Amino acid sequence: MRLAELTTLLLVAAASAAGCGDGSSAHELFADDAYAEGRYGDALQEYRLALAGNESDAGLHLKAASAALRAGDLVTAAAEFTSMGLAAEGSRREIAAEGLMRVARAAVERDERAALAAALQGLERIAPEAVLSGLAAEAVSALGELAQGEDALTVLLYAAAAAPDTREQDSLMLEYGRVLQRTARCDDAAVVFESIVRRERAATVTETARSGLVTCALRLGRAALDAGQPTAAERWFELAASRAGESPAGRVAYLGLGDVRFALGDVLGAIEAYEQARAGASPGDSLYNLVARRLNLIASPPSANP
Repeated sequence: MRLAELTTLLLVAAASAAGCGDGSSAHELFADDAYAEGRYGDALQEYRLALAGNESDAGLHLKAASAALRAGDLVTAAAEFTSMGLAAEGSRREIAAEGLMRVARAAVERDERAALAAALQGLERIAPEAVLSGLAAEAVSALGELAQGEDALTVLLYAAAAAPDTREQDSLMLEYGRVLQRTARCDDAAVVFESIVRRERAATVTETARSGLVTCALRLGRAALDAGQPTAAERWFELAASRAGESPAGRVAYLGLGDVRFALGDVLGAIEAYEQARAGASPGDSLYNLVARRLNLIASPPSANP
């Protein structure tokens, strides 16, 4: 197993570099015994106690990381490899980076998003030049269609930063925007989608980003209008209309613009927007009927009481 091979590598490296120093501390000896007996959780606890007064001991961090890997504690393994890399130089820093890459792959296999994020953050700190592009597709696959939360956002940002080319970077940023959209952060998602649309690097990615941008703009426009902010609502509906064109979403945007202008007292502007919303719609469909009702209300204001 790859994990077992890594553990062997780590222990050999630790043994060859231990030397004198604090390697004979009681906690470290207890930990070594526990590790040899397969009690990896106990070993990890003892290694961490040994590290309490030796935070700069890269060898101890390596042993703790190995025990954490064996114990299945990937988040702690990522933390220990990161600490090791910060305390070490040269080949030992390379071992720490390799350990973080293994943690990241193990996290993908187990769908442990917090561990994946921790490993990628560690790599960013100790080996920003590391080739993470090989993890990008695995990371996105691990996140899945329903990915959400800060862990997913962190993974996607680091994977995008490590993408081998601009098209893959935009694909990952598209996923980032979609996570923002799913977590009710359309204001942030709209900025991401808009930047992708402006770059126009890949047709499929651009069109998907355009769709996401229009959906978010419509949602934000309606929310602003409902909150009594017609000026903000108008900006969002205008953005949606400009990006959606003559599609059904574009007609919905013009419906929103009509509502905004009517709320602002611009009756002629509202009628013009409603007519654009109705253009291309079939009589009898829901949008056509909504527009017709609004135009009828404008044409037939409530009669005054006698």
